[in-house]
Amino acid sequence: MLFLAAAAAGVIWYLNGGGQRASLGEATLAGARQVQGVVCLDVAGDFSGSMDDSVEMRDEALALLKPFMARELRPDDLLTTVTFARTASLTLSPTRVGSLAKAVDSPGDQEDGQYTYFIPALKALDRAHAEDGEKCVRRVLVAITDGEFEDDVDKLVPLVHHFDLVHLAVPDEATGYRPTVFTDARLAAVVTEGFDSAEELSLLYGKALAAATGQRLARE
Repeated sequence: MLFLAAAAAGVIWYLNGGGQRASLGEATLAGARQVQGVVCLDVAGDFSGSMDDSVEMRDEALALLKPFMARELRPDDLLTTVTFARTASLTLSPTRVGSLAKAVDSPGDQEDGQYTYFIPALKALDRAHAEDGEKCVRRVLVAITDGEFEDDVDKLVPLVHHFDLVHLAVPDEATGYRPTVFTDARLAAVVTEGFDSAEELSLLYGKALAAATGQRLARE
């Protein structure tokens, strides 16, 4: 079940105007971790043509995310990444935080086309976790996308609910913007947030992780 209450209570954005170009490089998870067991962060990157302008920001944000996870999370927590457009491609199988420094992401080979589908990405992530066999006590998803999907919403809903928390990171949109498919009441718990830089995107990763662990995202 999506846990927006934990997301609202467990995160403090940078205080006293500290958000100006701050990033995960200057962040920490403050307070005691509130969950026992493995926390899993899944990242889904939309590589359809309409998202071309965000590729560099995504690469930079992911480069900020990995050392943050190594510094702030348990070594057995997991990061998994997938890219998608018409089809999806796993680019990092579930990888322990303690192994991230040596992990090499595979290049995505997803196919583009007239339409973009989210379901293949969610299924690819589910398969990867099933094959890995590690149980996630909290599983969170950050999808970098404009959300212009052609999926059957009735098939999308149960897959989205495999996650405890879902963030849509939407470039160049105001926080709270709702892509059409996510106006369905069954997806109301999905959080949508805008970003316009790699630093802002990296902080959305930190925010999702803080909600998962029950901690606060704060300055070092």
